[in-house]
Amino acid sequence: MIKHWMITGDTHGRVIQRIDNIAYDYPNYEPEETAIIILGDAGINFYLNNSDKKNKYRINNLGYQIYCVRGNHEERPQNIDTMEFVHDQEVGNGVYVEKDYPNIHYFADGFIYSIKGYRCLVIGGAYSVDKWWRLQQAAAQGSSFSGWFKDELLTPGEMENILLNLENEKVDFVFTHTCPSIYEPKDLFLSCVDQSTVDKSMEYWLNDVKNTVDWKIWCFGHFHADRVEYPCVEQFYYQYEEIDKIYNRWYGEKTIIQEYKELELSPAAELWSKIKFENAEFEMIDFEEGKNENKV
Repeated sequence: MIKHWMITGDTHGRVIQRIDNIAYDYPNYEPEETAIIILGDAGINFYLNNSDKKNKYRINNLGYQIYCVRGNHEERPQNIDTMEFVHDQEVGNGVYVEKDYPNIHYFADGFIYSIKGYRCLVIGGAYSVDKWWRLQQAAAQGSSFSGWFKDELLTPGEMENILLNLENEKVDFVFTHTCPSIYEPKDLFLSCVDQSTVDKSMEYWLNDVKNTVDWKIWCFGHFHADRVEYPCVEQFYYQYEEIDKIYNRWYGEKTIIQEYKELELSPAAELWSKIKFENAEFEMIDFEEGKNENKV
């Protein structure tokens, strides 16, 4: 039975290094009782050859339970012949898994999972801003491998079906790779990329998800930073935290009041952080709606 659930960001194939860091910081956590949720771009289905197999073999043998949100720099699990879709009692819903690597699990897009008592919606996928560079490099080298995956984005049909299934749903967490456009960390956009060429369909659609689902906390990766973007919206990259700590930061016993000065904040969250705390109460600003919501 899994007792500890860690949330972390993109590993890009370096899952073992992230596991080593977690093992160092939490030496008393038994591997078989510890799960690590990677918020996309785990990078272990990237090369689709023996290199991936060797990496997955080593990861699997460490004993930790790995759960992957689908990113953009990796193949969809359902496109891999050795994958099976099975019910996972640890999360209460279906996941993809390979029999040779039973400790590595892949969430399905649009599914709601039960993780340590929390209802968690998972949606993977994003656009690769380096798509054309990767394709040009592969063509110049005469290689059939580019590292770009044509199924990286959800299709319009998938988006429509997922949104229909999410009507009237309530969840504690939303785990995605990218994020709603309203939360995008624009200060992290690459200056070398013409943003007018970037497909934002996922981010715009996630705005609809945000407005359809009754959710409490949103966690995402993709943009390679560790910080609070907005109240109840957190971005992960190198850092890792237990799911209980993240939840309690916003809905526990006023832990945000104790921690907010130590948290890395986005420019938008910096504005929020200037709010004065009085009598152990604080206001969380709903930036996109322009409303104030009292929280304790």
